[in-house]
Amino acid sequence: MERSVPVRMPKALLAATLLLAGALPACAPDAAPRIELGIATAVPRPCALVLWIDGLGADRFDALQAAGKLPNVTRYLIDRGVRVRGAVASYPTITYANNVSFNTGLLPGHHGILGNKWFDRDKLVYQDYTFIKTYRQVDDDFTAPTIHEQLGDDLTATILTPVRRGADRNIDNWATAGISWHFGMHRNVNRLTTLRFELLADYANRHGRWPKLIFAYFVTPDTLGHAEGVTAPPYTEMILDVDRQIGHICRAYEQAGLLDKTCITLISDHGFVNTPRHFDVAEFFRKELKVATRDERYGRDASPAKRKKHFGDARAVVVAGGNRRCSIHLRADDDWSRRPSEEEVLNFGASPSAVSLPAPRVVPALARQEAVELLTVRLGPGSVRVRDRNGAGVIDRITRDGRKRYRYRATEGTDPLGHASEPKAAALMDGKHHDAAAWLAASLDTPHPDAVVQLIEMNDSPRSGDVVLFAADGWDFTGRDAGGHGGLTREEILVPWVIAGPGLPAGGAVVGARTVDLMPTILHLIGRSGAVPAGLDGRSIADRLTSARRGAEATRGQRTEQP
Repeated sequence: MERSVPVRMPKALLAATLLLAGALPACAPDAAPRIELGIATAVPRPCALVLWIDGLGADRFDALQAAGKLPNVTRYLIDRGVRVRGAVASYPTITYANNVSFNTGLLPGHHGILGNKWFDRDKLVYQDYTFIKTYRQVDDDFTAPTIHEQLGDDLTATILTPVRRGADRNIDNWATAGISWHFGMHRNVNRLTTLRFELLADYANRHGRWPKLIFAYFVTPDTLGHAEGVTAPPYTEMILDVDRQIGHICRAYEQAGLLDKTCITLISDHGFVNTPRHFDVAEFFRKELKVATRDERYGRDASPAKRKKHFGDARAVVVAGGNRRCSIHLRADDDWSRRPSEEEVLNFGASPSAVSLPAPRVVPALARQEAVELLTVRLGPGSVRVRDRNGAGVIDRITRDGRKRYRYRATEGTDPLGHASEPKAAALMDGKHHDAAAWLAASLDTPHPDAVVQLIEMNDSPRSGDVVLFAADGWDFTGRDAGGHGGLTREEILVPWVIAGPGLPAGGAVVGARTVDLMPTILHLIGRSGAVPAGLDGRSIADRLTSARRGAEATRGQRTEQP
């Protein structure tokens, strides 16, 4: 997330929280929660627990685990279950986009939540979930059914997660965890998430059954990653503390007889990189390009007339999300609802009178910036141009026999995705269209895993920008934080994913999957495959998990499933 919620606290509310904070204990007990289920409380077999750690990349996870610093994750998940090596987060690598994908099995370009912030040019709404009054609005901003809704009469619960539509019990920790977060009591935030399992036990006893599915969220690694950077000790300390809390939760499950009945998943939404250098895109538009620009939340509660006036004065809307991805929406004429053509985007200049103007043109000016690793230009449905300072390429998609296939070609200079230098990926740059499984498998060792597929799919949303920027190494687009995410580097895209539970081989591993596969996979593992909706981007990898091979054997010859 971007400075994880709740982020901006009004003065009156802050005063109230200061009073309440004085009545709170300095920290919650660092111990296993008491999960004491009554004899009459039924436990579904199997059930599922998803432990979502915000902002943990696969590289950092693997290094800490190999060094023996994640003993609880190792004991309760890795040694008992299956690792998904080469697990790819959804583009953009931003919290809200991925949280909705976890819950719906759809990529962000298809569920419409393009990040913690997005702009809808048809409704003239600039949404931003990083405010205390907006962080829970996400459920109203997409229509796809959630995993909780698909489970129907099964009892489900969430702890602190933004997406919770359809769950029977939602525990926000608003006052306690929110205050702890605001005052930097980060370990307390983690411990409170752990202790909320006691509330779930009470809830289960009142309703006579334990939840079929629980989503529990650990936000603090993301918080410290933004504030301190990923190489600073506080970031690592939060990951180690989350491991400690996972140990408490799993021991409580073990003592309650739940451990062997539960599919426990550890997953993350994105990784992190340090961002010591900053490039403010909105200020660049205003000062250097002389383009009237909007870049702040507006419109969800405003009248249509006010929204039209507010955005009618602008020719560009800039949405910087995760700090390392920036979506730019351009107005070609008086009507925001008409998306500009490729020619209009490429020729977009500084004057408000027309789009076909002399330099400075926006796209070339952005591509020259040191802060920009690469950018995309929407060419139309199913087609996007990718550009950096040294070259350009085009990705396009066709549907044949009901299956999507993708083609990527370098069209000038060097290949901006770096696929041409990796033999497996280069072999697919043969002028032909290939399926998504082939592109994922071939691109895992490239600088930008799964970019060919996901850049196109992200482009499908009407909320996606006409131009999208991805930050170069060490840069972000806001000028605020020590660390960020949202970009296309391997550190941001590859995340840990481990599943342990009934029927899964201990110490197994599979290679290559998308985290959008989580929703259908969980439904299959808990015996609810009939609840998987049609038309998902994600595909269940349950069969691959149950037949996983051990260790290094699993890294050879694996193919991913078609999304």
